[in-house]
Amino acid sequence: MLLKVKYPLIFLVVCLLSACIPKQADHTGRWISLLPDKSMKGWISNGKLGYLGDTLVVIGPGSHYYTGNIHQARFKNFEFTTTMKTQPGAVAGLWIHSGNMSGYHILIDNTPTNEGRHKTGSLSSIRNIYKSMAADNEWFTLRIKVVGKHITIKVNNILVVDYVEPDNPYRLAENAGMRFSEGTFVLSNNTENSIKIRNMNLMPLSDREKPERTDAIDEQNDDIIRLQQAYFPVIDFHVHLKGWNQEQAMENSRRTGIYYGLAPNCGIGFPVTSDEDIYTYLDTTKNLSCFQAMQGEGREWVTTFSEEARSKFDYVFTDAMTFTDHRGRRTRLWIPEEVHIDIPHENYMDIIVDRTVKVLLEEPIDIFVNPTFLPAQMSPDYDLLWTDERINRVIRALLDRGIALEINARYRLPGEKIIRAAKEAGVRFAFGTNNEDQNIGKLEYCIEMMEKCGITYYDMFFPEIKEANNKSLKSIFN
Repeated sequence: MLLKVKYPLIFLVVCLLSACIPKQADHTGRWISLLPDKSMKGWISNGKLGYLGDTLVVIGPGSHYYTGNIHQARFKNFEFTTTMKTQPGAVAGLWIHSGNMSGYHILIDNTPTNEGRHKTGSLSSIRNIYKSMAADNEWFTLRIKVVGKHITIKVNNILVVDYVEPDNPYRLAENAGMRFSEGTFVLSNNTENSIKIRNMNLMPLSDREKPERTDAIDEQNDDIIRLQQAYFPVIDFHVHLKGWNQEQAMENSRRTGIYYGLAPNCGIGFPVTSDEDIYTYLDTTKNLSCFQAMQGEGREWVTTFSEEARSKFDYVFTDAMTFTDHRGRRTRLWIPEEVHIDIPHENYMDIIVDRTVKVLLEEPIDIFVNPTFLPAQMSPDYDLLWTDERINRVIRALLDRGIALEINARYRLPGEKIIRAAKEAGVRFAFGTNNEDQNIGKLEYCIEMMEKCGITYYDMFFPEIKEANNKSLKSIFN
């Protein structure tokens, strides 16, 4: 939501004061501090703002507007950096290009949650981030650069947003003012929890500065921005580094606005085969703006890796496509040469359902992926073979264990009938692709099913970010 609704009078005061300030020195291309002195000169507040020693503290709800004489408090192109520390539970925001009817909002929220709340660095309603690269009770840096219609946002020097506003952006009515223009900075605190600020530095840039990127997405024909505007969790929980590297994956995530969960294949004969491999992988991906996920492969993955190592991931998933068939043969349903159907399809289907339910009831997973997959010989009869009784067995197992059901973009599974039955039963959903290469798409089937089946924010899975992944929860706010 826009600040214009809540504080129009203060914005009017800001605009009038800015217009009355005489011409001051040109600071273009030079770093200068916006941090107020203890008199708070150059700032207007409707909340508590004060110093504790040399540290500026924002205490409780309120908004604080820069009205000083640097460039008459109107900035277009700039670099901005600040060092902050958040108290657990604090939710705040920094508005840029803020005026009476405009402004973009960068969110500040580092507290772990399983409620799907957006995290520090989010360009609210435009590019929402779901895992913070900073932690409560620890100093972190937020760096913003705006040139023309291009904005980048870094948290602890990790690039989390890289957005180009198109000439005709898609905006809901309440977000109509979210456009690049010019304006001042506003720091808002939405909770009783405090925020400490060590510095706020600004470098105004020339109006002639050229943006690094101009390749905007056509938002009028883009489903992702519509979901972002509606605050629907736009997350692909099932992404592999196949055919591309980490940076290419992150670049595509930032460009499309789809937040990724990167998952290595973990099991015997796969890239990750031991606890040591898990810790190495987690270390090499800890500075990526994404979820760290684990895909368990084969039925032996549970004993291959320790519970402690598995718990370091944000979430774990597996499928039921690998099993031992009725004659003791190892079967992988997606490989035709390994599928030996020497009994009637109805009988083989019972084996698939039995193996699926066993996986769901016995294996420690958060999401069931590639669900209801059938081998090539049986897939033409998908709707006939997936009877109501078989569907209900799988749904009951999902509910018994609190496991989310993936809607898979690559295989276009499950079918609509199964998704509707799962939603009616109260199963949670996760969108996922399971990409073979970098041609990952944009969750087209998932969005199609979301619309057809009436899936809402409240039907979606979100991982519980554990305290073990956020060491700062054990420290004190000082």
